[in-house]
Amino acid sequence: MLTEQTRYRLIGTIFLVAVAAVALPMLFDGEGVAPMQLDPLPPAEFDVAPDLSPPPDMTPALEVRRELIEEIDADGFARDTGTRVGEPVLLEEPADEAPAIAAAGDASAQRGDLAGEPNPPPPATAAGDASPPELELKWAVQVASFAQAANATALRDQLVGDGYTAFLSNVKRDGQTVTRVAVGPFIDRADAAREKDELDRRYDVQAAIVRFAY
Repeated sequence: MLTEQTRYRLIGTIFLVAVAAVALPMLFDGEGVAPMQLDPLPPAEFDVAPDLSPPPDMTPALEVRRELIEEIDADGFARDTGTRVGEPVLLEEPADEAPAIAAAGDASAQRGDLAGEPNPPPPATAAGDASPPELELKWAVQVASFAQAANATALRDQLVGDGYTAFLSNVKRDGQTVTRVAVGPFIDRADAAREKDELDRRYDVQAAIVRFAY
């Protein structure tokens, strides 16, 4: 069994050996290993052939641009329907398709008034037709229209909260934007008529049945 003095001597010897193993190489190496000198790489040489291909034909793109300018104004409204591009198109129901409504008169002649703002009929196309022939038409019920978009949004949110499928559609009339609030769409006009009657009673308005396209 090692005595305490012997144990101290053994620990001291191990410590000195460890110090020597670290310090001695540093004393004898001097400046250490000399760094390697590498020759600089020669500059890269690229043989790039000139592009002699003809410029792309921009005629199709320019033609598309011209057509878009003819169809859409600077504010993003379609020139034929007056509706903002990407939003549902609401068109006045042709007089020969709208059945008479007893006592209340024709639906296209009377529009409700919410928040003090009139609900005028949707615009016809520029050519005076009720709808462009390429649109697939369904039916909707226009509840009101507003000059202030915030009022239209509030009514839309109220209708949605009451369980109706309500949406907004912006249209430009004489340079002014009007936001319309409508419910739908409906495949059958009879369904739209029933919804109109319910809306008239529930909200005390005179809604209008209109043609819907998207």
